[in-house]
Amino acid sequence: MSETPYKIILVEPDADVTEIVVNALVKRFDPYITCVLTAEDCLDTEMLEPHDLVITDLDLAKDDGLDLAEQLFTLSARPVFVLADDPDRDDMVRAMQIGVRQMFVKPFPVGELLDAADVALRSYTLKRKQLVRHRRTRDLLRQVIGERRELNRRMDLICRDLVGAHRRLVNRVIEKEEVAADH
Repeated sequence: MSETPYKIILVEPDADVTEIVVNALVKRFDPYITCVLTAEDCLDTEMLEPHDLVITDLDLAKDDGLDLAEQLFTLSARPVFVLADDPDRDDMVRAMQIGVRQMFVKPFPVGELLDAADVALRSYTLKRKQLVRHRRTRDLLRQVIGERRELNRRMDLICRDLVGAHRRLVNRVIEKEEVAADH
């Protein structure tokens, strides 16, 4: 289990399926679960508070679950599962093309959904941690490069000052030698 509870959103119009899936997810992960009925509600929720996993029905009242998945992928690369009563070949192909992590045909073994969710959530969490680490490394590298450039600039100024001081000293010595040679 992760340090902070996973956040899962379920887009399912069937109350019985919602109850089964929510109960199973709670027993396995103890996540924060948001249940909505429509793609529009899902997108509104995701804009305000992104979730780690989206589980959506294929046949939503006004929308298609695959259209929703496609829109969600424009927001973030979170895993999306699709639950379907009777998907046709085109649905399956389109789901793969847009990046749906898994499609479950109803009635599906809840254990398979939970196992797939476990793998997807762990993978997504790891990718997010790697992305955060990459951003931190990139930011530190930018900072080090900036500091090095500033150090080089300062060293260049110091070198110019030393060269200028050396020239002045040499000119004074030459002047003193010329004055001494004239006397």
